Amino acid sequence: MRKHWMQVLAFGLLILAATAGCEAFREAWSEALDPETEMTDDPKSEDYRRKYVIHLNSTVKYPRAGELEREISTFDGKTVWINTNQLFSSKNIRDAKAVSRPGNPDVFDLQFRVDRFGKLQWQLLSGNHSSEPVALVVDGVYFTSFYPEPAENDSADWITLRVGINPVTARGIANNAKKNYVSLNPDSSNWF
Repeated sequence: MRKHWMQVLAFGLLILAATAGCEAFREAWSEALDPETEMTDDPKSEDYRRKYVIHLNSTVKYPRAGELEREISTFDGKTVWINTNQLFSSKNIRDAKAVSRPGNPDVFDLQFRVDRFGKLQWQLLSGNHSSEPVALVVDGVYFTSFYPEPAENDSADWITLRVGINPVTARGIANNAKKNYVSLNPDSSNWF
């Protein structure tokens, strides 16, 4: 009888954890139940599945549904139109930090250490789009729009995005930035 109650309790705790809003738990659970999801932690492997990949795209105010415009979903179930030409992406982010805002520990900004090409892209992005919002897209889902600010100086490796996102997403981006960079920029010895 006691064993039965322990099983019922364990099952109840599992259901509670799965429905309590813990995004990381739900993701781990779905990956564990999917037999086709054979993932590896080695970003150089072909089986590595990238997570928390970011793209920065310009938003489209008046969509004409052209080839370069696409409607994407937001994390709260709505939709927004973006220009599909990426302005910046995880391909040029060597490392990332999630930085909580002073006085508000539930809102996070991001800091990225970018490669040489990423510096050039950020200079163009922050110069050309300083007065219009840019969309932060994570794994194909729109999270927020923000105004890009130029780096402190031209030689700075770190840039700051004042995006104000939730802690789970911010930490996920920070924890996966290095792996995504390695996966998106394969070593030339792996080409053949």
